[in-house]
Amino acid sequence: MREPISGRAARKTSLQEMRSEYISMAIHEFRTPITAITSSIELLETKMELDALMLPFYKRNLSRIKEEITLLNNMVDDILISGSMVSGSMVARPEATDVVAFVGMIRRQYFHQRADKRQLSIRVSGARRHIYIDQSQLTGILTNLVGNAFKYSQGQGPLLRLHYGKKGLYIKVKDTGIGIPEKDIPFLFTPFFRGRNVGSRAGAGLGLAIVKRFVMANNGTIAVSSGAAGTVFTLMFPYVPDNNPGGHSA
Repeated sequence: MREPISGRAARKTSLQEMRSEYISMAIHEFRTPITAITSSIELLETKMELDALMLPFYKRNLSRIKEEITLLNNMVDDILISGSMVSGSMVARPEATDVVAFVGMIRRQYFHQRADKRQLSIRVSGARRHIYIDQSQLTGILTNLVGNAFKYSQGQGPLLRLHYGKKGLYIKVKDTGIGIPEKDIPFLFTPFFRGRNVGSRAGAGLGLAIVKRFVMANNGTIAVSSGAAGTVFTLMFPYVPDNNPGGHSA
């Protein structure tokens, strides 16, 4: 007898859940050595500075190691999040957020003291207000987009613009990189898709798919334009309703 459709669907769901759990367990095992390496690098860096041994050569290469650790951490996060997307267990927990302060924290924590000396520029315009967003997911959005902007740009660092419009906050991440082929743009937010011109640059092709999922989960929109001058990602998030406590910043 043929297996009922409901039985096949249940079995498929069970297999997806098992696969998601396995991925989650494996990824958590990766975090232990990554954390150990990070701690050792930070201790080594502190000790060398205290002993006045931090020559430019050592500082440059320690910074490079930290950048690669951040990249590896981001890839681990992307794989873990993709498992949540497949299982349907990913949910947004929004809260009133001052994005100007939040972006400053992201720059200090993830994009400070790069080995290549490039920096993330931040510009703000309009009357500053809070938006209602999951801060963990906002971190994933910003680190993915800004990280890609650094990865695919040369010369100068990327630009992040925050514009407080009438209906919501517009976030633009602009680079001066290699651009995205026009034929690739429709597939850009597809899991595991990578542009034909990325070459040997590291990446699993999950970041932008996750970004779009996070943006949609927080009632936002995302668009992309690209050309010879680089690529711009434009996001828009609505404000906290006026009757929501904390909806306006002081």
